Amino acid sequence: MAVIGQVTLDLVQAVKAARSAAEITAVLTRAGGIFGYERFAIAGVPQSAGENLPDRLLLMHWPEEWAARYVERGYVQHDPVMAHVRRTTTPFLWSEVRVDRDATLPRRIMGEAPAFGLGDGFCVPIHDIDGTESAASFGAPRIDLSDEARAGLHLLAIYAHLASRGLGPAVPARPSRPLGGPRCTKREIECIRWAAAGKTGWETSEILSLSQRTVEDYLSNAARKLGAVNRVQLVAQAMREGLID
Repeated sequence: MAVIGQVTLDLVQAVKAARSAAEITAVLTRAGGIFGYERFAIAGVPQSAGENLPDRLLLMHWPEEWAARYVERGYVQHDPVMAHVRRTTTPFLWSEVRVDRDATLPRRIMGEAPAFGLGDGFCVPIHDIDGTESAASFGAPRIDLSDEARAGLHLLAIYAHLASRGLGPAVPARPSRPLGGPRCTKREIECIRWAAAGKTGWETSEILSLSQRTVEDYLSNAARKLGAVNRVQLVAQAMREGLID
């Protein structure tokens, strides 16, 4: 199976067609039946000690009682999952996050969540080039994702974040590039398209009869133009802007 399967691409297209947070939520809820999660949220990482979850929230589908407790007690400032988002750009399971033995409040948060059906989860860190940090988090009593499913949910999460940010004021979007700004070349778009199909830089170089270094340069240039910080975000942004299907 390619890194980005047809099911994921169909879900991404459904998110692209969504015109409201409710429609994006419906798509992600449907995706939960495919990837095995039940609940999800997309939010920015707090930028100051005074911020609470609603200040950075884009999309919420947590159990109501857990969401109320999380906000009332200001858990976002102590959540070890959100803290780990600051340290990595790689998607991870909540259960993979190390919590110090003497970290009382972080351990309490992780200990309370299972009672609300959030025994484990999959979190996708999203780091923008302007320094803004966000996360898309998917929870369930138990999470079991194959490598292919992780890759697919990674892309879907980034795309859902982009779409949600365009709808809501919680996290200011970066200014749009001017119409006369740099655009991706035909070769750059070809390389992005093959990356979306799950091809490595070397495989793309063989397909396009280019050197691997040239392919990587094309992808790096495209990422800079589209404001992407990694390969998956580049594909998601290219899809959002209609550069690839």
